[in-house]
Amino acid sequence: MSRKPQWTRARWARVAGPVLPLTLFGAGWIVLHATTGRAGAHTLFQALALGEATIALLLRGRKPAGALAGILAGYLLADLDAIMIGPVLLALAVVADRCGRRTAAAATLITAAVVTGMPLLHGDRVSVLTDTLPSLAAIVLAAGLGSWIRAHRHPVRPAAA
Repeated sequence: MSRKPQWTRARWARVAGPVLPLTLFGAGWIVLHATTGRAGAHTLFQALALGEATIALLLRGRKPAGALAGILAGYLLADLDAIMIGPVLLALAVVADRCGRRTAAAATLITAAVVTGMPLLHGDRVSVLTDTLPSLAAIVLAAGLGSWIRAHRHPVRPAAA
């Protein structure tokens, strides 16, 4: 009888743990807002965008910047702020954690540009106080959290005197 080592289960939980609530929320949102008729095709695109974001988040450990780029592309094309902003923020935090400072800064600026520009590209009404500023604050917090995790993962310990 072979048992999986404990580290494999812990690693799986670390990889899938943050992704599962985002995926369940997105699936629930799609089900609650699903429509029939001509708008039903939009439901298919919502499910595809959520599936793409889920797969990219599950693979975020190998290529964090690539996962963020894929999720941002889905975010930009799908116009689904409600279900795509969570994966965008998680992917940005992972980039800030795993990549260098310059890459993290560039990723933060690109993410801010895409998130603030997406409503304008799709012709949505935009309010600076209720749409743009909260999104920008969430982006800054996600990048800051990733940087904080990177800084505290291997803290510098003073040498024994």
